Amino acid sequence: MGTILVVSDYANIVSARPEAELFISLHRRGWKLIMLIPSSSPWLSRFKEEGMLVESYEIKGRRHPEEVERMTSILHAYDVKLMLLFNNRVVVNGIKAAKNHPVRVVVYRGSVGNLHWYDPTSYLKVLHPRVDGVLCLHEAVKAHIDQQAKFRKLQTEVMRKGHKSEWYKDIKPFSPSAFNLPDDGFFIVFVGNVRRVKGLIYLLKATKWLAKNPSVHLLLIGKGMDKEPYERAINESSMSNRIHRLGFRSDALRIVAMSQVLVLPSLRSEALTKAVQEAMQLAVCPVITDIPGNRGLVIEKQCGRVVPIKKERALGEALLHCSLHPEETKQMGKAAQQHIRTWLSHEQTIAMAEHALRSFLSVTK
Repeated sequence: MGTILVVSDYANIVSARPEAELFISLHRRGWKLIMLIPSSSPWLSRFKEEGMLVESYEIKGRRHPEEVERMTSILHAYDVKLMLLFNNRVVVNGIKAAKNHPVRVVVYRGSVGNLHWYDPTSYLKVLHPRVDGVLCLHEAVKAHIDQQAKFRKLQTEVMRKGHKSEWYKDIKPFSPSAFNLPDDGFFIVFVGNVRRVKGLIYLLKATKWLAKNPSVHLLLIGKGMDKEPYERAINESSMSNRIHRLGFRSDALRIVAMSQVLVLPSLRSEALTKAVQEAMQLAVCPVITDIPGNRGLVIEKQCGRVVPIKKERALGEALLHCSLHPEETKQMGKAAQQHIRTWLSHEQTIAMAEHALRSFLSVTK
């Protein structure tokens, strides 16, 4: 078994947890890992407590000689056979570091799209000739990359990042009164900083149908809700007085746990969206769009609702149905929790990761 160098940022505890806990589990199972992470990462001490080999670096940015030199020295010092690069910044520097080393270079890809064979910038990262393989979050990501790698064979493997149910056992839902909301209200929550790909504008248009139920309140968590065209859409909504912009919240999961539905009207790109996984772990019913990257995450009318992309009426009617049939929605939330704990468990992630790593290491340069 060869030594594997893992390079990532691990900038915070929560968002990095599925990936960080995966490598802790792999270390416990005997894999030879070197974790190269920023000295400021909150995971540094945890990795060391686990007895893992950890090297640190200072975040300098893309195309930075000091980061390249640091990676190069580690590749040679530990005779690394496989290097895993987990974000665009480390990909650029990692490719440079591997220039004169036989290490196999594998990059991680967690989204569908924004990568095209005809786009020259794609050859600076994922499609770079020095990249040997891609670790894909979802089958849809793999399919997209396979389609774009037109000029050479690029090894692609799938590893879905699952969660542990124990991470959510201490999440205490807020009381609605904490936000001056009625105790008997029906709460639909959206979580995400505003980007066009999130599809928030279609959710706001969908309130035309959702407004028919006066008990419904829409809770918006994230940055950018006060910008156009969202500001205007909120003000023009027939339920504008029941749309609540809560901004960025470090305790967002407590608000999700208070809600009956989490809605994500994504347009494209995303895969196995973390906010949806978290809601399902908390037994909150998910309502999502049928983007390829979330396929399999929610089963229509069994553990949530799946509606077409950019169809605000379908979205509005699905949400309205959930609000008018709260017991059915509650049961779908419970089914969602069971589904996510079996279809996307941490144990499955370990199995998929071990298969992928063995496959990458078995190919000699």
